Amino acid sequence: MNGEELTEQETALYDRQIRVWGADAQRRLSKSHILVYGMKGTVAEFCKNIVLAGVGSVTLVDDREVTDEALSANFLILPDENLYHGKTLAEVCCDSLKEFNPMVHVSVEKDCRVICYQYVSAYFEAPNSICN
Repeated sequence: MNGEELTEQETALYDRQIRVWGADAQRRLSKSHILVYGMKGTVAEFCKNIVLAGVGSVTLVDDREVTDEALSANFLILPDENLYHGKTLAEVCCDSLKEFNPMVHVSVEKDCRVICYQYVSAYFEAPNSICN
């Protein structure tokens, strides 16, 4: 959703949301940028929901390794060690979230200081959300 108008593909994909809150709200949602710090179980559900709803972008920050505890609490982590071996929680969750909605830009930031500074600085210029 780069332009001001929803494309035919976007209108078809987000039809239910548009019927509930209208095309203008969907356009605003598509311009939002969400920073998510820490990929715990409930946060994974939140991320899935906002990606499916069609936010503009989601940036994940969590440099912890995948553990058995994280595996049992986070449905975004597939139970195949070959898929997550050597990756951080944010990287594994990013891969899964991209599959939910390829129209949403999902990325990982490894240097929390940089991304936090960017989001805090930009917070006063445009609406953004930081979730933990």
